[in-house]
Amino acid sequence: MTTTMASDHGTSSFSETDDEAVNGITDESDTIPTSNSDLASDDVDAETRDSPRSSSPDQEPTPTVTMTARAYQLEMFEESLKQNIIVAMDTGSGKTQVAILRIQAELERSDKFAWFLTPTVALAEQQFEAIRAQISGVQSNMLVGSNDMDAWSSGVWDAVLRNTRIIVSTYQILFDAVTHAFVPLSFIGLIVVDEAHNLVKMNPVRRLMVEHYAPRKAKGLPVPHILGLTASPLMRSDLNDLELLEQTLDAVCKTPSKHRDELMAEVKPPEMKTVSYGAIPGLEGAVSVTPTMARLKNVYRGLRIEDDPYVQHLLADPTPRNKSKLNKVVLNRKTLCLEQVQSLYTRASDMCDCLGPWAADYYIHRAISSFLQDPEDSSHPSRDTLADLERKYLAETIRKVKVQPPPDTPTPLSPKVEALLVALESYQGNPLGIVFVKERATVAVLSHILTVHSKTASRYRVGSMVGTSQVPNRRRDFLDLSSKEYLLSLQSFRKGTTNLLVATSVLEEGIDVPACNLIVCFELPKNLKSFIQRRGRARKASSQMYLLVEDDSADAARAWLDLEREMKRKYEDDMRETQQLEEVENCEPLDYPILRHPETGAQVTIHDAKAHLEHFCATLSTRKFVDWSPFYVVHDLQGNPVDARQSCLRKATVHLPVSLAPELRCFESLMPWPSEANACKDAAFQAYAKLFEAGLLNRHLLPIREDDLPKGVEPRAGMEVVREQLNPWPRVAQAWRDGAPTWRRRMTVSSHDRMRRAELELVLPVPVPHMEPFDLYWNHESSWRVSMDRDVGMTESDEAVAGRAHHTSALLAMAFGHRWQIEEEKQHPVDFVCLDHDITLDDMGAHDIGSQTMATLGSTHLVRDIANKKQPHFYVDWLPAKPQADQVGKLYQGFDEAAEDVPYVAIRNWPKKAGFFRPLDSKSAPVPSTKPYQRVLPADQVRVDSIPAVYAHVGMLIPAITHALEVHLVAKDLLDTRLQQTGITDLSLVVMAISASAARGPTDYERIEFLGDSILKFCTTINCSAKYLKYPEGCLSPLKDKIVANSRLFRAAVEFGLDRYIIYKSFTLQKWRPTYVESLLENPPSAAGTRRLSTKTLADVVEALIGASYLSGGIPKALACMSLFLPDFEWQSIEQGQEILNNEASADEALPVTMRNLERLIGYTFNKKSLLVEAMTHPSCNGPRIRASLDRLEFLGDAILDYIVVTNLFRLTAAAADKEDITTTTAAPLDNATLHLLRTALVNADILGFLVMEWCVTEPRVDVDVDSDDDANNRAEPNKIHLVESQTLLPLWSFMRHASPDMGAIQHATSLRHAAMREPILRALWRGREYPWSLLCRLQAQKFYSDIFESVLGAVWVDSGGIGACEAVVERVGVLPLMRRLVRDGVHLLHPKEELGRLAVSERVEYLVEARVGEEDGVEERVFGCRVLVGGECVGTAEGGLSREEARTRAAEVACQVLKRRNQLGKEEGEV
Repeated sequence: MTTTMASDHGTSSFSETDDEAVNGITDESDTIPTSNSDLASDDVDAETRDSPRSSSPDQEPTPTVTMTARAYQLEMFEESLKQNIIVAMDTGSGKTQVAILRIQAELERSDKFAWFLTPTVALAEQQFEAIRAQISGVQSNMLVGSNDMDAWSSGVWDAVLRNTRIIVSTYQILFDAVTHAFVPLSFIGLIVVDEAHNLVKMNPVRRLMVEHYAPRKAKGLPVPHILGLTASPLMRSDLNDLELLEQTLDAVCKTPSKHRDELMAEVKPPEMKTVSYGAIPGLEGAVSVTPTMARLKNVYRGLRIEDDPYVQHLLADPTPRNKSKLNKVVLNRKTLCLEQVQSLYTRASDMCDCLGPWAADYYIHRAISSFLQDPEDSSHPSRDTLADLERKYLAETIRKVKVQPPPDTPTPLSPKVEALLVALESYQGNPLGIVFVKERATVAVLSHILTVHSKTASRYRVGSMVGTSQVPNRRRDFLDLSSKEYLLSLQSFRKGTTNLLVATSVLEEGIDVPACNLIVCFELPKNLKSFIQRRGRARKASSQMYLLVEDDSADAARAWLDLEREMKRKYEDDMRETQQLEEVENCEPLDYPILRHPETGAQVTIHDAKAHLEHFCATLSTRKFVDWSPFYVVHDLQGNPVDARQSCLRKATVHLPVSLAPELRCFESLMPWPSEANACKDAAFQAYAKLFEAGLLNRHLLPIREDDLPKGVEPRAGMEVVREQLNPWPRVAQAWRDGAPTWRRRMTVSSHDRMRRAELELVLPVPVPHMEPFDLYWNHESSWRVSMDRDVGMTESDEAVAGRAHHTSALLAMAFGHRWQIEEEKQHPVDFVCLDHDITLDDMGAHDIGSQTMATLGSTHLVRDIANKKQPHFYVDWLPAKPQADQVGKLYQGFDEAAEDVPYVAIRNWPKKAGFFRPLDSKSAPVPSTKPYQRVLPADQVRVDSIPAVYAHVGMLIPAITHALEVHLVAKDLLDTRLQQTGITDLSLVVMAISASAARGPTDYERIEFLGDSILKFCTTINCSAKYLKYPEGCLSPLKDKIVANSRLFRAAVEFGLDRYIIYKSFTLQKWRPTYVESLLENPPSAAGTRRLSTKTLADVVEALIGASYLSGGIPKALACMSLFLPDFEWQSIEQGQEILNNEASADEALPVTMRNLERLIGYTFNKKSLLVEAMTHPSCNGPRIRASLDRLEFLGDAILDYIVVTNLFRLTAAAADKEDITTTTAAPLDNATLHLLRTALVNADILGFLVMEWCVTEPRVDVDVDSDDDANNRAEPNKIHLVESQTLLPLWSFMRHASPDMGAIQHATSLRHAAMREPILRALWRGREYPWSLLCRLQAQKFYSDIFESVLGAVWVDSGGIGACEAVVERVGVLPLMRRLVRDGVHLLHPKEELGRLAVSERVEYLVEARVGEEDGVEERVFGCRVLVGGECVGTAEGGLSREEARTRAAEVACQVLKRRNQLGKEEGEV
């Protein structure tokens, strides 16, 4: 490549002006995120939060409001797909967004490059970041002069462009690459030319089009598509220039159709004011030369040409050529050093005239100081190159000036600066402005003056901005007072921390800056282009533009005033035309049909339709980054360019948001209209009528609300009166009386150590239900296992029944006979028959005791106190004499008078209560006695049973066993009658489902309710999606929520009669007495009894029964159960739903080129590629080629992910977490609380966002590394080029298609946080003991990260038709491996805020959050601090949070640690 490339990056280091068409600027900081406010219009919508699962519900969004492609941008995008065009739109209207949409479309349909060209390096950097932020799924590259491409070979070019799809460069780069045949034009699919008005004379892009593009097209060879971008005011200024530009780019200039509403809303131009600084009195005795300037001039005059290093260099090598150079140097007295000193004086003199004497002295001091402090002067002390010698000589020379810093107060100043200070001081309102100057050095000096001057220091936060060069080996000119802080100033200005920029013409166009309300031209603009561009920066309402002129009577001032008057006249003409247009619209007859509801009579006319349509679109969703408003495109019926002011017939097309079904997104007006406004109203009416036909409007012709959706229910109360629980015993009693055949089932009761057991039979006059084994807890240390044979009970003849033994009364008497009378003659509802002993009441205390007898029977039989109703006791020891009183825990009455020399028996008490279904609380365990004997009795007062004690234990357990049997009888009645349709075969599942945790039975519904909740959500989601194909996600979600709402399920349970079957009352032995058949028949319990139950309990039981059905027979049985409880919803099978959704997907849509790596990342190949495209399309990506967005698939995927996680959790146990097959284990399943904690930890938006950022596919990449020579004058040897091979990571989120600059900026900022935080988060997730709630919160992963993962899951399910493929994706992203790790290692999952609430017990917890301004990378950022109070005491603080929620979470973590330490210390002190 030739050295002409340098013209793209800068000129001589002596250049004083900052012409952006020549000099590039660049960002020299490492990474500075930019907002792209220039990419969309200033009309913005309020942002609404939509992160239901995020742990950061009140995170503060950035002040900039989300913007997406506007109507006029989409109109320009559609035009660019039809032909080459030049988009002519005002500054700040979002031309770049049109280009991004066009690039995305080109990449998706072609394998060729898209090449984006800019005039400057800084603009290339800005546009590169904007493009990369929104099109992140492909590799992009920026090429500028600093890459030293003149040394690139064809191999280097090929390596760099391999796998690269988007190139952003300055104009010259592409021209040179094509000219030297490194990049054939046939490889490029699209060329975007930014700031296309620069294509004049010998501009590189103009040469590219004339010398390469045009000849290829003339030969019929393929050429790239062309898209030009320019500012529309400039295009309207000269039609000849416009025609020439169109010829150059082989394109047609297009501007958006101006609708009347847009004309009415057009922002007024700034108020232009001229300030005459010549009229302000000057300084008395104005100084033309300061003492410092005089010393500098004398030093220059004293320089001898023969001492100059360059002259000595020529003398040392007297070649003919050097002699010629020497003669020329001596004659002209021009060497680098002499020119530098002369230029320093010349600039100081200009500075004195323009800014004043103080400014001249400040400039000289700062320029000399910066040169002498430059580290490059001493970087190579041992080298004696010409450049080093010249630097040393120049340093010695300027040191002779003996410069001193000027006074701190900037005075005296020029009248021009004083006028500027007065203008800035007098400005009313909150200023946000730019002061334009001509010279780069002036920027530095003037910005310093404004920073320190008393008139501006307190009100203005001043920054500076000039162009900088990126030419290789090019040093900054110290005379320009160059600084590396310019880009930080620009960033601060964008953020609002700086409110005034002093800048050169570099900020006139292209560079992204906020809309200003104050523009000052310190020097008059050099041409109309500069004037219009500067004026375009003042886009805020009531803005002002100041022109500083020397004299009001000057010709220049009159010229600008004339221009201002001309612009005002044109604006007034526009307003008159607008009024005329409005009159045409108002007088136009509107004989048009009316949309009327046949039942209610509600109606909508053409006059109302547009406003109604706007309202409908606004209700579709609250998702961020999306403009939900409809947009209109007007077209002339004769094919002429649309002009609202011209009289002609036209039609309009309205485009609705992409979240709607494709057939509901685009509608044309029914008839042609003279006015645009009525054409748009007609199109809106057609759209609204179709929305009504599709069922998206209610009976009042308004958007359907929750109350309008099917299955709407009333609000749910906390408690309701329902029917009393079904009592099965009256039916059993009646069966006994009726002589019904009896049923038996063998039962075993064994101790926890399996050393003692009893074999029995349960006998009933109804089928004996099978009960799964369960434990009954005797006390804190021991329990008994009750198990039952699975063999079907046998019927008996009447004779057999009459002849068999009845042991129930005897068993009860052994345990309770000493407390109340057992009515042996009465019949019990359930008979317990001992199989190995015929037990009678006579067996209690049947034998006398002696030491030998008790040595044999003491450990297996009970002893009884015959003096106290045969009260049972456990035998402990035989005592030959009465022990001392202090050795006995509890003395019986008369102990002191009792005989001492007779045998005694040491005993333990028989419990009053035993047979608990749940383990006893360890805190209630009795304190062990320190005395040897709990109790003692005289031996002659004690007798021993003839039946082993195990049967007394059985008697003690009969109440609990009978209660369990009662629950099973209730469950069997429910199963055999109302639930018969479900086909459930396992009675224990029904028992579990109807048992509330409050009943404290052997089991409860909590685990299967957890499962059933997910199954119901899964089936409902699929059925809603398949049944309502036209519903957007905004309607599907509330519909699903209503079907699965607890209020709906409660009502379903009552209507079904489920309230009678819910086991809620806790079993207790308190006041328990046996029930007899005779009592049940004589005084049967009322069937009309009621009780108060929580409505949520009834809803939970419905979900538990759905879970039980699923466990019994999968999804089909679960659907059968749902049909029973929710019969008014037409339930389809999952297979039918999948088939409907699959048939709805397009079968002929190809996978875009940009998504070719995506299937490899997901690990699944789609049969219908359209599903993957839909899953990766954000709703902000609206346009003619967008079929659908991810909303509906994300709705599906959310339920699928929950289903996969819940079903895996339900099968998982701690022992199985290390195994591949999580179902093969005998360990106890996870409890309900752990299940909920795990689900929360696994499916929240924060963790999913992090996993999505980690989930990447790799692609080879090649970059160029240049070894540059530090000596700018030593270019004999070319720079060394190294190709650096690497792997580019393309995460899942980078493939998402969107059209939101804000989203791109957030993605970039989030990726930076992810890179900085991923290691600590990974350590915590995979090796830590606590879940990293605060770290994930700090990551601030927006909800769209989890949305795209869920939409991919939905797409995989619709395409594959099975959960297996989806489960493989969930495994691949890391959710299931993380699940197993969290369970295996027992990671602490409780959120700090929830844990703090538990630790605080009844104390009030308060979070006091304060917003503060911090600093990061030299830029002020808003951060949050939090103090957490527990009972009014501050126990935790946190600082530096990026959001309020992060600050709260971190403060809660600290507070938890404090309270835990206090509790531990209190416990230790208590033990002491």
